[in-house]
Amino acid sequence: MDILDAIPVDNLWIGLIVGFASLVQGLAGFGFALVSISLLPLFMELQLAVPFVIAVSLIGNISLWWHHRESFEWSRIGDLAAAALVTIPVGVIGLKYVPEHLALQGLGVLVLAYVAYSWLQLNLPELTGRPWAYAFGAASGVLTGAFNTGGPPLVIYANCNQWSPEQFKSNVPGTLCVLSTVAIATHYWQGHFDGPLMTQVGYASPFFMVGLGLGTWLSKYINADVFRRMVLLLLGMIGCKLLM
Repeated sequence: MDILDAIPVDNLWIGLIVGFASLVQGLAGFGFALVSISLLPLFMELQLAVPFVIAVSLIGNISLWWHHRESFEWSRIGDLAAAALVTIPVGVIGLKYVPEHLALQGLGVLVLAYVAYSWLQLNLPELTGRPWAYAFGAASGVLTGAFNTGGPPLVIYANCNQWSPEQFKSNVPGTLCVLSTVAIATHYWQGHFDGPLMTQVGYASPFFMVGLGLGTWLSKYINADVFRRMVLLLLGMIGCKLLM
């Protein structure tokens, strides 16, 4: 029997979405959470998709952080992480009580806002000081808890503070590792991590690793900027679909 025949159809599609999203991550350096959390509600409830993506993406964030750990600076992310840890439960619990169609529309707005920001490559003012770190960290925490899309506020904050590529590649995944761990604990406390969900995580993990490895390899041969714009177009269409 073919190995794919042994996997339930929905789990196969979920695995393929995870593989595609990790391929995007490997090629463009961003996008796993946004792509996966935008497509997965086609095959599973949003309240299940969020902890599922958090569990899978934690693997990737740990790998990225470990690879760039020599450039990691706790002093740069301490205030971000502290504020996010306070607001993650707000996002997790809020998702439980907000109707799913409204949550999906909110996700669509977030996706379109990030597409506009990335496509226009806006030059934002320098935002230094603890109040800004707390503000962006708090926003990241809410989005991590609700949709596991806490990356955009961190990316904007990093750009506003002119982080070097080395600082970006180490500090952002490092922050997301901390946030994802707390988000997983909060979702577990809410009873979202059960046997069927962990089975889906097990099915999807090989797809994630293959997609990430393939994307990293292809990034040597494909123009990353062109692919990045293609992904942004895809995210734009997904965002519009979520608003309908």
